[in-house]
Amino acid sequence: MSRLIPLMCVAVAVSAHAQKSRLVVVPFAVGDGASETASAKFNALVLDELKSRGDTIELVTPPVVKPAPPPEKPGVAKRGPSPEAVSALEAGKKAFDDLRFEDAVANLRKGIAGMLSDPATADYEGVTDAYVKLAAAAFRMGEEKEAKNALIEFARFAPNYELSAGFPPIFQREFDKAKKRLDKQPKGTVSIEGPSGSTAFLDGRDLGMVPVLDEIVPGGTHYVKVEGTKGEKFGQTINVTNTLVKVKASFGGPSERGPVVAAKPVLVDPAIASSVDNGTSTRLNAYLKAVNADWALVGYVYKTSDSQLTAGTALYAARRQVFLALTPVSFDTDVLTANTEAFKLGEEIVKRLVSFGTVASLPLNLATRPARGGTTLAMNDTPTNPDEIETAGPKSKKVVLVPQKKVEEQPPPDMGEKPPEDTKPEVKSGVPVWVWVVTGVAVAAGAGVGGYFGITALTKPVTGTVTATW
Repeated sequence: MSRLIPLMCVAVAVSAHAQKSRLVVVPFAVGDGASETASAKFNALVLDELKSRGDTIELVTPPVVKPAPPPEKPGVAKRGPSPEAVSALEAGKKAFDDLRFEDAVANLRKGIAGMLSDPATADYEGVTDAYVKLAAAAFRMGEEKEAKNALIEFARFAPNYELSAGFPPIFQREFDKAKKRLDKQPKGTVSIEGPSGSTAFLDGRDLGMVPVLDEIVPGGTHYVKVEGTKGEKFGQTINVTNTLVKVKASFGGPSERGPVVAAKPVLVDPAIASSVDNGTSTRLNAYLKAVNADWALVGYVYKTSDSQLTAGTALYAARRQVFLALTPVSFDTDVLTANTEAFKLGEEIVKRLVSFGTVASLPLNLATRPARGGTTLAMNDTPTNPDEIETAGPKSKKVVLVPQKKVEEQPPPDMGEKPPEDTKPEVKSGVPVWVWVVTGVAVAAGAGVGGYFGITALTKPVTGTVTATW
């Protein structure tokens, strides 16, 4: 029996190694007010932290994101959608008609991703039909959450689409709800320019001749196509926020003409932004497949005060195609205090890889969730003049430091039994005790949370800084 123990240990060790999670860290996106240098520094700290956890995580190198294929040249044969994407959509639609809904969902997802990987050649009518069937198939399988997410993504892709007769009333109601939810989300503006006479399309919708401006575009992933007067094509994937997104199409010059060469598959940049959605999921699938990884860590670094940055992050699980929201972390703009936050983030990542936890609803906004940790509040040396200190955070309100002076009452007469020494701190009778009380309201993600926070009684006024956490 004793000889078997070492063999069992070896087997357990081999099994543990084989079960390590393969994780790729997508370079963190740079948000409002943050610098590329700060984002890259924090990205590097997180990578170093994850490397130190090699017993549970196997870090893989991010794939090289190739540039988009060259635009069409005048006079050359027209490109079309990839045969793989066309085949996947056809297989998905056939499976749907045959009531093989699980096969339908898998093929329709693949077909939509393949079609939209090159916006210049995508069959947008085919994608529209595929989105409808994808949501309907998910409902028929009882996957209500996935169906609702598909309807949200479809409503973003085709906001003016009207369902034809024949769909169940519940499906129509859910589609209407998806459009209403989308209407409440921030809108952005898309400006498209290009060669004179060319026509601009957004998600397959004809916007007219360039230059064009669409001012009410739902936030999230969208697909731009510009078509020239001689059949030239330009395509670009964009992420719309509540700001202006500019696209400038170019078809190339006559000197660049050459023989038509079969286009190689292009790995699309995941284009991580403040919000992740089903479009992000589609691009991450190809990203993870390129390096044979099971998980991806995505992040969005943005400024929350003059001296503070916050990183909103999430894990993406390829097998279940879902996002897991992680607790945001905050650090100074020079990234000098970020080591501890990188450690906390690494701890949470390991826990979520082992215990899956709650799946995030899409779209997931990485820039509005409350950050981990507290807010540093500055006190005056004079306790009778409390300061109003503005808390860090995207939607926080002011808190007030209020000094309260009290005098300890005389202790009761000795009843013959002395209490234990550690039950109460020794306080001299009649000595003033200063108690700092922080009152305030913290507001995050649209909800107000009020609280009172106390600090241990002291025998003299407090000076310096204190951290209140809620």
